[in-house]
Amino acid sequence: MNIAQPRIKTISMLALFIGLSVIGSMIKLPSPFGTVALDSAPAFVAALLISPASGAVVGFFGHLATSMNMGFPLSILIHLYIAVQMAGISWVIGYLGSRGKLLAALILGSLLNGVAAPALLIPFDGFGQAFFLAMLLPLAAGAVINLSLTGLIVKAIGRKWNA
Repeated sequence: MNIAQPRIKTISMLALFIGLSVIGSMIKLPSPFGTVALDSAPAFVAALLISPASGAVVGFFGHLATSMNMGFPLSILIHLYIAVQMAGISWVIGYLGSRGKLLAALILGSLLNGVAAPALLIPFDGFGQAFFLAMLLPLAAGAVINLSLTGLIVKAIGRKWNA
């Protein structure tokens, strides 16, 4: 086997999952700022089925696609910060999943994505507690939906994927 084949396969899979994130970014969930979408499920699936690092790459670019579709409503810098958060959350989910802790990965991912990530914006100018409270329910719901889809997809195709 050519040594380049595994890299080509990984890059192709990353492109596929980033494309799915872009499609997911167009499926919006109601929120005060219109920025909650189904863009992160492909990142979480990639983290669990390919590798934590792959999920991080998809999470980063998936969030940027979502925010670009909306015209970067929170500013490019804030969305870059959130993209880094999404990369980290995706990596954590993949890491726990690789240790056989899928349920823990899904629950912790929901808490990190739906509660911790917006809480980390509180100190920034223009955000604060009001922004956190306004975004808490839609982001938590979006996180639970994205991670529920992730769990269903991984359970459905996970065994076949690794075969």
